[in-house]
Amino acid sequence: MRLRIVHQLSLLLVATVLLSVLAIGGFVAWNLKAGFSDYLRARDREHLERFASLVAARARDPAFVDNMSRGIPMRDIMDEFAQAEGITPPERRAPPPRREAGPDEGPRGERPRPPPPRGPPEGMARRIQILDAQGVRVGGPAFADGRNVLQAPVVVNGQTVAQVRMLPSTELDGVDLRFLSRQYIGLGLAAGVTLLLALLAAAFAAPRLSRPLRQLQAATQRIAGGELAVVVPETGSREMAALIGDVNRMAAELKKLEGARRSWIAQISHELRTPLSVLLGEIESIQDGARAPSADVLANLRSEVLQLVRLVNDLHMLSMADLGALPCEFSDGDAAVVLERAARRFEPRLHKAGLALDLRGGPVSVPVRWDIGRIEQLLTNLLENSLRYTTAPGQVRVQWSRVPAGLELRVEDTPPGVAPGELEQLFEPLFRADTARQRATGGSHGSHGSGLGLAICRAIVQAHGGTIRAGASALGGLAVVACLPLNADADGDPA
Repeated sequence: MRLRIVHQLSLLLVATVLLSVLAIGGFVAWNLKAGFSDYLRARDREHLERFASLVAARARDPAFVDNMSRGIPMRDIMDEFAQAEGITPPERRAPPPRREAGPDEGPRGERPRPPPPRGPPEGMARRIQILDAQGVRVGGPAFADGRNVLQAPVVVNGQTVAQVRMLPSTELDGVDLRFLSRQYIGLGLAAGVTLLLALLAAAFAAPRLSRPLRQLQAATQRIAGGELAVVVPETGSREMAALIGDVNRMAAELKKLEGARRSWIAQISHELRTPLSVLLGEIESIQDGARAPSADVLANLRSEVLQLVRLVNDLHMLSMADLGALPCEFSDGDAAVVLERAARRFEPRLHKAGLALDLRGGPVSVPVRWDIGRIEQLLTNLLENSLRYTTAPGQVRVQWSRVPAGLELRVEDTPPGVAPGELEQLFEPLFRADTARQRATGGSHGSHGSGLGLAICRAIVQAHGGTIRAGASALGGLAVVACLPLNADADGDPA
């Protein structure tokens, strides 16, 4: 079962806090224990040095040193040390006298006493020994070999007459133990409170952190259901806001594509309906006997059929280009020869329409590797576009030149032009600019096209690995510029 992101964020926050608490608590506990170990060792060192001073005071008596080999009365020395430290040995304390309890006394007649002052640690007598000058133990218990011990010299008149050794404390007692216990309890309580606060913070923050994601999920579901006008507020973190922005742009592009698809279907239907209506009308008139199947009628029918064939072929070519499978057969050739031949072949139609061809060739010879037929089709479509939408009398200029990227082909014409906001859409299939260049009859020269010519030009240029753009012409009309690599078979990305 997959957890929701709210639960994942909550678990992540709690786990992070838990690991932090464990790490910090463990370090603090270790440091506290290490600090108390140092404290115990320093305390033992102080007691040992004071004990050594007491033994040194006794060692000033020559008899004490002479009798050291026969043993030292450790009990007496420890009792004296306890009294010097401010406490009385338990076994030497006199019981208090029994008497009636006074107003400020306890129920058994004992006056409350303050706690005894600090003295040597309990069990010190079992952890301390005295060695003579030769290192022979003369008092105290024996220590196992290899034990870590503290030692201090017993110095009398500048001479070391004995050594005092003591085992370090390993356990806490009394106030020290209670203090350390309180510290550990405090650490545990702090860890618990921190985890509780982390849970509360997770319960508060996780839903708010995941809110933009939930909104995005709901928006994508609506987009998947066909509601493309969805706009999600760009909130949350920087990455989340960027993701929401991408989804909003995706929805806008999908809406745009959906509008283009519907427009495409409507325009294709319109383009197919016109010749089909003419064909149907001609055939019905023949069937009704209104017209005889003469050569002129058959020629009109053939013209409409050819128009349908051209439209279907153009649609097929664009579909293949969209699929990345536009067929191209590359071969070596001369760009100057190919372009001049295609332009001269179209020149009679331009003259007939009242348009002059201004052919400005570039270099005499430009070796290229192109699909020669496609490039001729490219220039023919560009000239056909100028022929269809340029007002007579006018001029069409064709020129090419070498550029670092390859060869630049430029086709310009005289007015009318195209609005700047519509230049980018000229290469969209079935687009016709809402300007003076649009003709109700498809052009001023009696021909009508499918609206796919410039889209096919873009497909051919892209199949050769080049670029194409439209802009304003210096002659006052439209300028179309195509940049083609010289070796399209290697540099381009043809199908």
